[in-house]
Amino acid sequence: MLVLDVLRVYWVQLIKQPKNTIRQAMEETSTKLLFVLISLFGITLCLEQAMNRDAGDTTSIPVILLLSMVIGPILGAVAWFLGSLCTFGVARLFGGVATFRETSEASAWATVAYTTKMALFIPMLLIFRQENFTSNTPDIDSSMFLALLFFLCLTANFVMTIYYIIVHSKIIGEIHEIGSWKGFASIILVPLVLILLLFLLALSQ
Repeated sequence: MLVLDVLRVYWVQLIKQPKNTIRQAMEETSTKLLFVLISLFGITLCLEQAMNRDAGDTTSIPVILLLSMVIGPILGAVAWFLGSLCTFGVARLFGGVATFRETSEASAWATVAYTTKMALFIPMLLIFRQENFTSNTPDIDSSMFLALLFFLCLTANFVMTIYYIIVHSKIIGEIHEIGSWKGFASIILVPLVLILLLFLLALSQ
């Protein structure tokens, strides 16, 4: 099957029924498909970071979009590889049975739940334009409707992030045969430890 055909078949199914779909999806995994999944994940990640860091205060929207397209696939590949490596190690400690390759392929497929945020970001770019990326938002602040709509979009974005974690947890739990809760621990444990270490380091300064 062509890459677009595979994505069309499994995208929604993975979001709705990740445990029942992941093994079928992995059978269709190719190098080209992995590149597409990771690139889309990285581009989405870049756009979200640009929004969170108010990149529009110093950079125009066209430049932000261009940088996301160029840097996104690289950032996505790094985040995917390191995340897969950490997840594989912790899952194995919990008695997981999947190989690193299976873990990395499954993690790549799990990103479809995160990349679906693009369906939210595109209308946000059309409606809020530069103010998606700036600390000052005069147009949004001057309109109750826009302010409410922006808040709802941010809330939807947060919910989609949580759901991505849920989907990822179920997928890892399924392929490693350790259950969703241990799957959750497998993807969150190392990042959580790193955050705690950074927090303790900041307190010690």
